[in-house]
Amino acid sequence: MTQIARLDRLLRRAVNGAAALLLLAVVLLGIAQVVSRYLLGTSLIWSEELIRLLYVWMILVAAANADHMRITLMDGRLGPRGQGVLTALRTAVVLALLALLIWGAWQLDASFGRDRYVALGISKSWYWMAGVVGGLLWAGTQISALFTSPTPPETQ
Repeated sequence: MTQIARLDRLLRRAVNGAAALLLLAVVLLGIAQVVSRYLLGTSLIWSEELIRLLYVWMILVAAANADHMRITLMDGRLGPRGQGVLTALRTAVVLALLALLIWGAWQLDASFGRDRYVALGISKSWYWMAGVVGGLLWAGTQISALFTSPTPPETQ
C-alpha cells in the first residue's frame, strides 16, 4: 500500500469518525432537549442553536467522502483512457465548486463572523468555518482518490 493510499484511508476514517461523533452529539442533544422540556418542565435554551451548528458541521464533514449519486451515462461507453480523462474532468469540476464553497464561506465569515449566537455566546465563525473545513476535507479526499483508485472518486 502506497503512502498516498494510507493517507487516503486514514483521512476517510477520520472523516467517518468525526461525522459519526457529530451525529451522536446531535441525537443526544435532541433527546436531552425533549426530556428536559417534557419531563423536567424546563428548557435547554442553548441546545437548539448547538444542534443546528453541529448539524451543519456533520453535513459538511460527511460530504467529504463524496458518497453520493452520480450519473454514469458516459462511463460505459468509454475505454479505460477515456474513463481516466472523464474522472479527471469530474474531479476538476468538483474542485472548482469546492473552491467556490471555501471562498464563499471565508467571505461570509469575514462579513458576519463577529456576530454571536445569542444562547451559546460563541462567534458565528464556528458556523462559517464548517464550509471551509468541510470543503478542504472534501478537496483532500477527491485529490487523494485520483491517485489511489482506478474508479472515480465520486463512487468510493
